[in-house]
Amino acid sequence: MASHQRTWSILKCGGEMSNKYVLAIDAGSSGGRALIFDLHGALISSTGRAWTYNVPEDAGPMGKEFDTEEFWGYICRLIADATVKGAVQSAEIIAVSTSSQRQGVVFLDEMGRELYAGPNTDIRAIIEGFTIDGEFGKEVYEITGHAPSLMLCPAKLHWFKANRPDIYEQIATVLSISDWVAYRLSGQRLGEVSCISSIGLVDVGDLKGSDRLEEMLDLPSGVCPEITTSGTHIGVVTQEAAAQTGLAAGTSVVVGGADSQCALLGMGVINEGQVGIVAGWSGSVQMVTSEPIIDPESRLWTTCHVLPERWILESNAQQCGGAYSWLRETLFSDLTDENAGYEIMERLAEETAPGSGGVLAFIGPAVMDMRRMRLSLGGFIFPVTPSITDIKKEHLIRAALENLAFAFKANCVQLEEISKLKIREVKIGGGLAQSRCLVQILSDVLDMPVTAYDVRHVTSWGTAMCAAVGSGSYGNFNEAIAGMMPESKVVDPDTQRAQEYTQYYRKWLSTADWLDRLEQGIS
Repeated sequence: MASHQRTWSILKCGGEMSNKYVLAIDAGSSGGRALIFDLHGALISSTGRAWTYNVPEDAGPMGKEFDTEEFWGYICRLIADATVKGAVQSAEIIAVSTSSQRQGVVFLDEMGRELYAGPNTDIRAIIEGFTIDGEFGKEVYEITGHAPSLMLCPAKLHWFKANRPDIYEQIATVLSISDWVAYRLSGQRLGEVSCISSIGLVDVGDLKGSDRLEEMLDLPSGVCPEITTSGTHIGVVTQEAAAQTGLAAGTSVVVGGADSQCALLGMGVINEGQVGIVAGWSGSVQMVTSEPIIDPESRLWTTCHVLPERWILESNAQQCGGAYSWLRETLFSDLTDENAGYEIMERLAEETAPGSGGVLAFIGPAVMDMRRMRLSLGGFIFPVTPSITDIKKEHLIRAALENLAFAFKANCVQLEEISKLKIREVKIGGGLAQSRCLVQILSDVLDMPVTAYDVRHVTSWGTAMCAAVGSGSYGNFNEAIAGMMPESKVVDPDTQRAQEYTQYYRKWLSTADWLDRLEQGIS
Protein backbone atom coordinates (compact mmCIF):
# COMPACT_ATOMS: atom_id res chain seq x y z
CA MET A 1 0.00 0.00 0.00
CA ALA A 2 2.75 2.44 0.96
CA SER A 3 4.73 1.87 -2.25
CA HIS A 4 1.58 2.31 -4.35
CA GLN A 5 0.83 5.61 -2.63
CA ARG A 6 4.39 6.76 -3.14
CA THR A 7 4.27 5.99 -6.89
CA TRP A 8 1.05 7.98 -7.16
CA SER A 9 2.72 10.80 -5.23
CA ILE A 10 5.63 10.99 -7.63
CA LEU A 11 3.32 11.09 -10.62
CA LYS A 12 1.15 13.74 -9.03
CA CYS A 13 3.85 16.07 -7.82
CA GLY A 14 6.30 15.75 -10.64
CA GLY A 15 9.55 17.66 -11.05
CA GLU A 16 11.84 18.60 -8.24
CA MET A 17 9.13 18.23 -5.56
CA SER A 18 8.41 14.60 -6.40
CA ASN A 19 10.77 13.15 -3.80
CA LYS A 20 10.23 15.64 -0.99
CA TYR A 21 8.18 14.77 2.08
CA VAL A 22 7.17 16.13 5.47
CA LEU A 23 6.87 14.24 8.75
CA ALA A 24 4.07 14.77 11.28
CA ILE A 25 4.49 13.51 14.86
CA ASP A 26 1.34 13.38 17.00
CA ALA A 27 1.71 12.61 20.72
CA GLY A 28 -1.91 11.88 21.58
CA SER A 29 -3.56 10.94 24.86
CA SER A 30 -3.57 7.19 24.32
CA GLY A 31 -0.66 6.81 21.93
CA GLY A 32 1.66 8.33 19.38
CA ARG A 33 1.83 8.38 15.60
CA ALA A 34 4.37 9.28 12.96
CA LEU A 35 3.04 9.97 9.48
CA ILE A 36 4.89 10.88 6.29
CA PHE A 37 3.15 12.97 3.63
CA ASP A 38 4.11 14.23 0.24
CA LEU A 39 3.70 17.93 -0.50
CA HIS A 40 0.24 17.40 -1.99
CA GLY A 41 -1.15 15.80 1.15
CA ALA A 42 -0.93 12.16 0.07
CA LEU A 43 -0.23 9.85 2.99
CA ILE A 44 2.91 7.83 2.29
CA SER A 45 3.16 5.85 5.53
CA SER A 46 1.82 5.79 9.06
CA THR A 47 2.91 4.09 12.27
CA GLY A 48 1.40 4.17 15.74
CA ARG A 49 1.99 2.91 19.23
CA ALA A 50 0.11 3.05 22.56
CA TRP A 51 1.70 4.84 25.50
CA THR A 52 2.06 3.59 29.04
CA TYR A 53 1.84 5.93 32.02
CA ASN A 54 3.15 5.52 35.55
CA VAL A 55 1.20 6.22 38.74
CA PRO A 56 3.71 7.58 41.30
CA GLU A 57 3.15 6.60 44.91
CA ASP A 58 2.98 10.17 46.19
CA ALA A 59 0.46 11.26 43.55
CA GLY A 60 -1.79 8.21 43.21
CA PRO A 61 -4.42 7.32 42.33
CA MET A 62 -5.16 10.51 40.36
CA GLY A 63 -1.61 11.23 39.26
CA LYS A 64 0.06 10.01 36.07
CA GLU A 65 3.53 10.57 34.68
CA PHE A 66 5.58 9.24 31.83
CA ASP A 67 9.25 8.44 31.58
CA THR A 68 10.64 10.94 29.07
CA GLU A 69 13.44 8.67 27.86
CA GLU A 70 11.00 5.82 27.28
CA PHE A 71 8.52 8.20 25.62
CA TRP A 72 11.22 9.68 23.40
CA GLY A 73 12.39 6.17 22.53
CA TYR A 74 8.87 5.33 21.33
CA ILE A 75 8.83 8.43 19.14
CA CYS A 76 12.25 7.62 17.67
CA ARG A 77 11.09 4.11 16.76
CA LEU A 78 7.86 5.45 15.24
CA ILE A 79 9.88 7.79 13.01
CA ALA A 80 12.26 5.04 11.94
CA ASP A 81 9.39 2.62 11.24
CA ALA A 82 7.52 5.23 9.18
CA THR A 83 10.51 5.86 6.93
CA VAL A 84 11.08 2.14 6.39
CA LYS A 85 7.38 1.45 5.77
CA GLY A 86 7.15 4.29 3.25
CA ALA A 87 10.48 3.45 1.57
CA VAL A 88 11.50 7.06 2.18
CA GLN A 89 15.12 8.15 2.55
CA SER A 90 15.87 10.46 5.47
CA ALA A 91 17.29 13.09 3.11
CA GLU A 92 13.92 13.21 1.31
CA ILE A 93 12.16 14.46 4.45
CA ILE A 94 12.53 18.23 4.30
CA ALA A 95 10.68 19.16 7.49
CA VAL A 96 9.15 17.72 10.64
CA SER A 97 6.43 19.18 12.83
CA THR A 98 4.66 18.08 16.00
CA SER A 99 1.25 18.11 17.69
CA SER A 100 0.07 16.73 21.01
CA GLN A 101 -2.70 16.29 23.53
CA ARG A 102 -3.75 19.45 25.31
CA GLN A 103 -3.01 20.08 29.02
CA GLY A 104 -0.07 17.67 29.02
CA VAL A 105 3.16 19.36 30.19
CA VAL A 106 6.88 18.81 30.71
CA PHE A 107 9.00 20.69 33.27
CA LEU A 108 12.64 21.44 32.40
CA ASP A 109 15.46 22.67 34.59
CA GLU A 110 17.94 25.39 33.67
CA MET A 111 20.10 22.91 31.73
CA GLY A 112 17.13 21.57 29.79
CA ARG A 113 16.84 18.31 31.72
CA GLU A 114 13.34 16.90 32.25
CA LEU A 115 12.08 17.10 35.84
CA TYR A 116 8.50 15.94 35.27
CA ALA A 117 6.33 14.91 32.32
CA GLY A 118 2.62 14.27 32.62
CA PRO A 119 -0.35 13.71 30.31
CA ASN A 120 -3.65 15.59 30.27
CA THR A 121 -5.11 12.87 32.51
CA ASP A 122 -2.74 13.72 35.38
CA ILE A 123 -5.12 15.34 37.88
CA ARG A 124 -3.01 14.90 41.01
CA ALA A 125 -3.50 18.61 41.74
CA ILE A 126 -7.23 18.31 42.39
CA ILE A 127 -7.01 19.91 45.86
CA GLU A 128 -4.70 22.68 44.64
CA GLY A 129 -7.07 23.29 41.72
CA PHE A 130 -10.10 23.60 43.99
CA THR A 131 -8.14 25.98 46.20
CA ILE A 132 -7.22 28.22 43.25
CA ASP A 133 -10.78 28.25 41.94
CA GLY A 134 -12.22 28.94 45.37
CA GLU A 135 -10.08 32.03 45.79
CA PHE A 136 -9.33 33.29 42.26
CA GLY A 137 -11.48 31.19 39.93
CA LYS A 138 -13.36 33.96 38.13
CA GLU A 139 -10.26 36.07 37.44
CA VAL A 140 -8.18 33.04 36.40
CA TYR A 141 -10.90 32.08 33.91
CA GLU A 142 -11.13 35.63 32.54
CA ILE A 143 -7.37 35.67 31.93
CA THR A 144 -6.80 32.14 30.65
CA GLY A 145 -10.23 31.21 29.24
CA HIS A 146 -9.97 27.87 31.03
CA ALA A 147 -11.48 26.10 34.05
CA PRO A 148 -11.35 24.12 36.25
CA SER A 149 -7.83 24.73 37.51
CA LEU A 150 -7.28 21.11 38.55
CA MET A 151 -6.59 20.34 34.87
CA LEU A 152 -4.15 23.22 34.34
CA CYS A 153 -0.45 23.84 34.89
CA PRO A 154 -0.61 26.37 37.78
CA ALA A 155 -2.30 23.78 40.02
CA LYS A 156 0.39 21.23 39.11
CA LEU A 157 3.07 23.75 40.00
CA HIS A 158 1.41 24.27 43.39
CA TRP A 159 1.31 20.51 43.92
CA PHE A 160 5.05 20.23 43.25
CA LYS A 161 5.75 23.14 45.56
CA ALA A 162 3.91 21.35 48.37
CA ASN A 163 4.92 17.74 47.65
CA ARG A 164 8.23 17.80 45.77
CA PRO A 165 9.90 21.09 46.75
CA ASP A 166 13.29 19.83 45.60
CA ILE A 167 11.90 19.44 42.07
CA TYR A 168 9.89 22.65 42.23
CA GLU A 169 12.97 24.74 43.01
CA GLN A 170 14.66 23.52 39.83
CA ILE A 171 11.79 24.28 37.38
CA ALA A 172 12.99 26.76 34.75
CA THR A 173 10.64 26.16 31.81
CA VAL A 174 7.23 24.61 31.20
CA LEU A 175 6.56 23.15 27.74
CA SER A 176 3.58 21.43 26.20
CA ILE A 177 4.29 17.87 25.06
CA SER A 178 4.28 19.01 21.41
CA ASP A 179 6.79 21.77 22.14
CA TRP A 180 8.89 19.31 24.16
CA VAL A 181 9.12 16.93 21.17
CA ALA A 182 10.24 19.88 19.02
CA TYR A 183 12.77 20.74 21.74
CA ARG A 184 14.13 17.19 21.69
CA LEU A 185 14.52 17.41 17.91
CA SER A 186 16.05 20.89 17.69
CA GLY A 187 17.22 21.96 21.17
CA GLN A 188 14.95 25.05 21.02
CA ARG A 189 12.70 25.86 24.00
CA LEU A 190 9.65 27.64 22.59
CA GLY A 191 5.92 27.59 23.27
CA GLU A 192 3.37 27.52 20.44
CA VAL A 193 0.28 29.67 21.07
CA SER A 194 -2.45 27.02 20.78
CA CYS A 195 -0.49 24.70 23.08
CA ILE A 196 0.60 27.23 25.66
CA SER A 197 -2.88 28.80 25.83
CA SER A 198 -4.32 25.34 26.59
CA ILE A 199 -2.33 24.82 29.80
CA GLY A 200 -3.36 27.95 31.70
CA LEU A 201 -0.12 29.94 31.76
CA VAL A 202 -0.87 32.90 29.47
CA ASP A 203 -3.37 35.66 28.89
CA VAL A 204 -5.43 34.23 26.03
CA GLY A 205 -6.11 37.73 24.70
CA ASP A 206 -2.57 39.16 24.82
CA LEU A 207 -0.86 35.87 23.92
CA LYS A 208 1.86 36.37 26.46
CA GLY A 209 2.68 35.43 30.01
CA SER A 210 0.42 37.20 32.50
CA ASP A 211 2.11 39.18 35.28
CA ARG A 212 -1.21 39.25 37.12
CA LEU A 213 -1.55 35.47 36.90
CA GLU A 214 2.03 34.99 38.08
CA GLU A 215 1.53 37.35 41.03
CA MET A 216 -1.96 36.13 41.97
CA LEU A 217 -1.06 32.43 41.91
CA ASP A 218 2.53 32.83 43.15
CA LEU A 219 3.97 31.08 40.11
CA PRO A 220 7.70 30.66 39.46
CA SER A 221 9.05 33.60 37.50
CA GLY A 222 9.92 33.04 33.86
CA VAL A 223 8.62 29.47 33.47
CA CYS A 224 6.49 30.43 30.46
CA PRO A 225 8.69 29.99 27.36
CA GLU A 226 9.07 32.47 24.53
CA ILE A 227 5.90 32.18 22.46
CA THR A 228 5.87 31.49 18.74
CA THR A 229 3.31 30.53 16.09
CA SER A 230 2.56 27.42 14.07
CA GLY A 231 4.35 27.00 10.78
CA THR A 232 7.48 28.77 12.07
CA HIS A 233 10.88 27.23 11.30
CA ILE A 234 12.64 27.20 14.69
CA GLY A 235 15.77 25.18 13.98
CA VAL A 236 17.04 21.92 12.58
CA VAL A 237 17.34 18.33 13.70
CA THR A 238 20.49 18.13 15.80
CA GLN A 239 23.23 15.57 15.31
CA GLU A 240 22.13 13.81 18.50
CA ALA A 241 18.46 13.69 17.47
CA ALA A 242 19.47 12.51 14.00
CA ALA A 243 21.37 9.57 15.47
CA GLN A 244 18.37 8.67 17.63
CA THR A 245 15.59 9.07 15.05
CA GLY A 246 17.24 8.26 11.75
CA LEU A 247 16.32 11.67 10.38
CA ALA A 248 18.98 13.63 8.55
CA ALA A 249 20.82 16.19 10.65
CA GLY A 250 19.83 19.65 9.46
CA THR A 251 16.22 18.71 8.63
CA SER A 252 13.95 21.68 9.29
CA VAL A 253 12.00 21.57 12.59
CA VAL A 254 8.74 23.50 12.38
CA VAL A 255 6.31 24.53 15.11
CA GLY A 256 3.07 22.54 15.08
CA GLY A 257 0.29 22.93 17.64
CA ALA A 258 -2.37 21.44 19.88
CA ASP A 259 -4.00 18.34 18.42
CA SER A 260 -7.55 19.64 18.06
CA GLN A 261 -6.44 22.95 16.54
CA CYS A 262 -4.19 21.11 14.07
CA ALA A 263 -7.25 19.03 13.21
CA LEU A 264 -9.16 22.23 12.45
CA LEU A 265 -6.32 23.30 10.16
CA GLY A 266 -6.38 19.90 8.47
CA MET A 267 -10.10 20.36 7.76
CA GLY A 268 -9.71 23.96 6.60
CA VAL A 269 -11.68 25.35 9.57
CA ILE A 270 -10.01 28.74 9.75
CA ASN A 271 -12.66 31.43 9.25
CA GLU A 272 -14.96 33.09 11.77
CA GLY A 273 -18.23 31.21 12.22
CA GLN A 274 -16.90 27.88 10.96
CA VAL A 275 -17.29 24.97 13.38
CA GLY A 276 -15.05 21.92 13.43
CA ILE A 277 -16.01 18.79 15.34
CA VAL A 278 -13.02 16.62 16.20
CA ALA A 279 -14.80 13.37 16.99
CA GLY A 280 -12.29 11.06 18.60
CA TRP A 281 -12.20 9.72 22.15
CA SER A 282 -13.74 13.04 23.19
CA GLY A 283 -15.78 15.32 20.94
CA SER A 284 -14.48 18.87 20.79
CA VAL A 285 -16.92 21.24 19.07
CA GLN A 286 -14.90 24.33 18.19
CA MET A 287 -16.00 27.61 16.65
CA VAL A 288 -13.45 29.93 15.04
CA THR A 289 -13.65 33.55 16.19
CA SER A 290 -11.74 36.66 15.19
CA GLU A 291 -11.31 37.75 18.82
CA PRO A 292 -11.20 35.95 22.16
CA ILE A 293 -14.73 35.44 23.52
CA ILE A 294 -14.97 34.67 27.23
CA ASP A 295 -18.15 32.99 28.45
CA PRO A 296 -19.49 35.10 31.36
CA GLU A 297 -20.74 31.91 33.02
CA SER A 298 -17.41 30.02 32.68
CA ARG A 299 -18.93 27.01 30.90
CA LEU A 300 -16.65 26.85 27.84
CA TRP A 301 -12.99 27.11 26.91
CA THR A 302 -11.36 29.92 24.96
CA THR A 303 -8.07 29.03 23.30
CA CYS A 304 -5.86 30.26 20.48
CA HIS A 305 -6.15 28.75 17.02
CA VAL A 306 -2.91 27.75 15.32
CA LEU A 307 -3.50 30.65 12.91
CA PRO A 308 -2.59 34.23 13.86
CA GLU A 309 -5.50 36.49 14.86
CA ARG A 310 -7.86 33.54 15.26
CA TRP A 311 -9.26 32.09 18.46
CA ILE A 312 -11.35 29.07 19.37
CA LEU A 313 -14.51 28.97 21.45
CA GLU A 314 -14.93 25.35 22.48
CA SER A 315 -18.02 23.54 23.75
CA ASN A 316 -16.84 19.97 24.20
CA ALA A 317 -19.29 17.03 24.01
CA GLN A 318 -16.97 15.11 26.37
CA GLN A 319 -16.47 11.36 26.04
CA CYS A 320 -17.69 10.29 22.59
CA GLY A 321 -15.48 7.68 20.96
CA GLY A 322 -14.84 6.24 24.41
CA ALA A 323 -18.56 5.77 25.01
CA TYR A 324 -19.15 4.21 21.60
CA SER A 325 -16.16 1.90 22.12
CA TRP A 326 -17.67 0.81 25.45
CA LEU A 327 -20.92 -0.06 23.67
CA ARG A 328 -19.04 -2.11 21.06
CA GLU A 329 -17.20 -4.03 23.78
CA THR A 330 -20.44 -4.62 25.66
CA LEU A 331 -22.49 -5.83 22.69
CA PHE A 332 -19.78 -7.65 20.75
CA SER A 333 -17.30 -8.85 23.37
CA ASP A 334 -17.02 -12.15 21.50
CA LEU A 335 -15.42 -10.45 18.48
CA THR A 336 -11.65 -10.17 18.70
CA ASP A 337 -11.55 -7.84 15.68
CA GLU A 338 -12.85 -4.48 16.87
CA ASN A 339 -13.25 -3.24 13.28
CA ALA A 340 -15.64 -6.12 12.60
CA GLY A 341 -17.70 -4.98 15.59
CA TYR A 342 -17.89 -1.43 14.31
CA GLU A 343 -18.89 -2.64 10.83
CA ILE A 344 -21.77 -4.65 12.29
CA MET A 345 -22.86 -1.67 14.37
CA GLU A 346 -22.82 0.57 11.30
CA ARG A 347 -25.00 -1.83 9.32
CA LEU A 348 -27.50 -2.33 12.13
CA ALA A 349 -27.75 1.43 12.79
CA GLU A 350 -28.35 2.20 9.12
CA GLU A 351 -31.15 -0.38 9.02
CA THR A 352 -32.89 1.20 12.04
CA ALA A 353 -35.36 4.05 11.69
CA PRO A 354 -34.80 7.49 13.23
CA GLY A 355 -35.92 7.64 16.83
CA SER A 356 -34.43 4.21 17.59
CA GLY A 357 -37.74 2.65 18.51
CA GLY A 358 -38.22 5.11 21.36
CA VAL A 359 -34.77 4.49 22.91
CA LEU A 360 -32.82 7.50 24.22
CA ALA A 361 -29.12 7.18 25.06
CA PHE A 362 -27.15 9.11 27.69
CA ILE A 363 -23.82 7.27 27.78
CA GLY A 364 -21.25 10.06 27.73
CA PRO A 365 -21.82 12.74 25.08
CA ALA A 366 -23.43 15.80 26.69
CA VAL A 367 -23.39 19.60 26.77
CA MET A 368 -20.17 21.17 28.08
CA ASP A 369 -20.29 22.97 31.42
CA MET A 370 -16.90 23.22 33.08
CA ARG A 371 -18.46 24.59 36.28
CA ARG A 372 -19.89 21.16 37.04
CA MET A 373 -17.24 18.47 36.80
CA ARG A 374 -18.97 15.47 38.32
CA LEU A 375 -20.38 12.07 37.56
CA SER A 376 -23.93 12.14 36.21
CA LEU A 377 -26.76 9.70 35.75
CA GLY A 378 -27.09 8.08 32.36
CA GLY A 379 -27.67 4.94 30.35
CA PHE A 380 -30.47 3.93 27.99
CA ILE A 381 -34.09 4.94 28.50
CA PHE A 382 -36.82 3.16 26.55
CA PRO A 383 -40.50 2.28 26.74
CA VAL A 384 -41.30 -0.68 28.98
CA THR A 385 -41.61 -3.51 28.89
CA PRO A 386 -38.89 -4.61 26.46
CA SER A 387 -40.76 -7.87 25.84
CA ILE A 388 -43.63 -5.87 24.39
CA THR A 389 -41.76 -3.05 22.68
CA ASP A 390 -39.17 -5.46 21.23
CA ILE A 391 -36.09 -3.31 21.91
CA LYS A 392 -33.04 -4.90 20.29
CA LYS A 393 -29.33 -4.14 20.11
CA GLU A 394 -29.76 -2.20 16.84
CA HIS A 395 -31.99 0.28 18.68
CA LEU A 396 -29.30 0.80 21.31
CA ILE A 397 -26.66 1.35 18.64
CA ARG A 398 -28.74 3.84 16.68
CA ALA A 399 -29.66 5.62 19.92
CA ALA A 400 -25.95 5.91 20.80
CA LEU A 401 -25.25 7.59 17.45
CA GLU A 402 -28.24 9.87 17.95
CA ASN A 403 -26.85 10.67 21.42
CA LEU A 404 -23.68 11.86 19.69
CA ALA A 405 -25.54 13.96 17.12
CA PHE A 406 -27.87 15.49 19.73
CA ALA A 407 -24.90 16.39 21.94
CA PHE A 408 -23.03 17.92 19.01
CA LYS A 409 -26.08 20.03 18.16
CA ALA A 410 -26.62 21.14 21.76
CA ASN A 411 -23.00 22.26 21.93
CA CYS A 412 -23.35 24.09 18.61
CA VAL A 413 -26.42 25.89 19.97
CA GLN A 414 -24.42 26.85 23.06
CA LEU A 415 -21.61 28.21 20.87
CA GLU A 416 -24.04 30.40 18.92
CA GLU A 417 -25.65 31.62 22.14
CA ILE A 418 -22.38 32.67 23.77
CA SER A 419 -20.53 33.96 20.70
CA LYS A 420 -23.54 35.77 19.19
CA LEU A 421 -22.30 34.38 15.87
CA LYS A 422 -24.26 32.34 13.37
CA ILE A 423 -22.65 29.03 12.46
CA ARG A 424 -21.68 29.27 8.79
CA GLU A 425 -20.41 25.74 8.20
CA VAL A 426 -19.88 22.49 10.11
CA LYS A 427 -17.06 20.03 9.38
CA ILE A 428 -16.31 16.79 11.20
CA GLY A 429 -13.17 14.66 11.32
CA GLY A 430 -11.68 11.93 13.48
CA GLY A 431 -12.43 8.28 14.06
CA LEU A 432 -16.18 8.70 14.60
CA ALA A 433 -16.46 10.72 11.40
CA GLN A 434 -15.81 7.48 9.52
CA SER A 435 -19.36 6.40 10.45
CA ARG A 436 -21.57 7.20 7.46
CA CYS A 437 -24.62 6.75 9.65
CA LEU A 438 -23.43 9.24 12.29
CA VAL A 439 -22.61 11.92 9.72
CA GLN A 440 -26.02 11.54 8.08
CA ILE A 441 -27.80 11.70 11.45
CA LEU A 442 -25.78 14.80 12.35
CA SER A 443 -26.72 16.50 9.08
CA ASP A 444 -30.38 15.64 9.68
CA VAL A 445 -30.30 16.81 13.31
CA LEU A 446 -28.58 20.10 12.41
CA ASP A 447 -30.72 20.41 9.27
CA MET A 448 -27.70 21.66 7.34
CA PRO A 449 -24.92 20.18 5.19
CA VAL A 450 -22.02 18.58 7.06
CA THR A 451 -18.57 18.06 5.53
CA ALA A 452 -16.95 14.81 6.66
CA TYR A 453 -13.31 13.83 6.12
CA ASP A 454 -12.36 10.37 4.94
CA VAL A 455 -9.29 10.09 7.20
CA ARG A 456 -9.13 9.09 10.86
CA HIS A 457 -6.12 11.20 11.84
CA VAL A 458 -7.04 14.61 10.46
CA THR A 459 -4.82 16.19 13.14
CA SER A 460 -1.78 14.85 11.33
CA TRP A 461 -2.80 16.51 8.06
CA GLY A 462 -2.84 19.85 9.85
CA THR A 463 0.53 19.10 11.44
CA ALA A 464 1.93 18.21 8.01
CA MET A 465 0.64 21.54 6.68
CA CYS A 466 2.63 23.29 9.42
CA ALA A 467 5.76 21.46 8.28
CA ALA A 468 5.09 22.31 4.63
CA VAL A 469 4.63 26.02 5.39
CA GLY A 470 7.68 26.15 7.66
CA SER A 471 9.83 24.50 4.99
CA GLY A 472 8.81 27.16 2.46
CA SER A 473 7.00 24.66 0.25
CA TYR A 474 3.88 26.79 0.67
CA GLY A 475 3.81 30.53 1.26
CA ASN A 476 1.03 30.44 3.85
CA PHE A 477 -1.64 28.22 5.39
CA ASN A 478 -4.30 29.08 2.82
CA GLU A 479 -2.01 27.71 0.11
CA ALA A 480 -1.19 24.62 2.20
CA ILE A 481 -4.89 23.92 2.82
CA ALA A 482 -5.64 24.22 -0.89
CA GLY A 483 -2.76 21.91 -1.77
CA MET A 484 -2.83 19.32 1.02
CA MET A 485 -6.31 19.01 2.57
CA PRO A 486 -7.57 15.39 2.59
CA GLU A 487 -10.61 14.26 0.64
CA SER A 488 -14.02 15.01 2.07
CA LYS A 489 -17.69 14.47 1.36
CA VAL A 490 -20.57 16.89 1.88
CA VAL A 491 -23.61 15.15 3.36
CA ASP A 492 -26.94 16.96 2.91
CA PRO A 493 -29.88 16.61 5.28
CA ASP A 494 -32.98 14.63 4.38
CA THR A 495 -35.98 16.96 4.69
CA GLN A 496 -38.33 14.40 6.22
CA ARG A 497 -35.79 13.02 8.69
CA ALA A 498 -34.78 16.56 9.70
CA GLN A 499 -38.40 17.26 10.66
CA GLU A 500 -38.61 14.01 12.63
CA TYR A 501 -35.38 14.76 14.47
CA THR A 502 -36.69 18.11 15.66
CA GLN A 503 -39.04 16.36 18.08
CA TYR A 504 -36.58 13.61 18.99
CA TYR A 505 -33.96 16.24 19.84
CA ARG A 506 -36.39 18.14 22.07
CA LYS A 507 -37.26 14.91 23.87
CA TRP A 508 -33.56 14.16 24.37
CA LEU A 509 -32.97 17.65 25.80
CA SER A 510 -35.91 17.46 28.19
CA THR A 511 -34.89 13.98 29.36
CA ALA A 512 -31.30 15.13 29.88
CA ASP A 513 -32.62 18.00 32.01
CA TRP A 514 -34.78 15.57 34.02
CA LEU A 515 -31.78 13.28 34.62
CA ASP A 516 -29.74 16.26 35.77
CA ARG A 517 -32.42 17.34 38.26
CA LEU A 518 -32.78 13.75 39.44
CA GLU A 519 -29.04 13.48 40.04
CA GLN A 520 -29.03 16.74 42.00
CA GLY A 521 -31.90 15.46 44.12
CA ILE A 522 -30.04 12.24 44.89
CA SER A 523 -26.76 13.96 45.72
